[in-house]
Amino acid sequence: MADARDRAVVEAHALRTATATAALLHGSRRGPRQLRRPYAAVVASLVVGALLLVAVWAISTIGELLAEQRRERARADRITAAQVTAMQVTVVRGLAAEPTAYEVHRRP
Repeated sequence: MADARDRAVVEAHALRTATATAALLHGSRRGPRQLRRPYAAVVASLVVGALLLVAVWAISTIGELLAEQRRERARADRITAAQVTAMQVTVVRGLAAEPTAYEVHRRP
């Protein structure tokens, strides 16, 4: 009888060892054929990466558009300021009795 008990203990230990080794090698699945394929994770990673690229592209494009609008506004402000200055110079020159040296040289 002791021989049967020893054999049962050894067989139980061998079974537990084989089960633990299989769990370490293959996860919680029973065999390599039942392993889940990683295609879903790969596809999900590619989708997330593509979304991140699109988000970065959209943010940079919006930033460029806003910068261009700021440049256009600054250019328009400079043009307006130059026109106001030119009108002020014209008004001041109109009040002068004699043409200035600049106007003499400028006339054809």
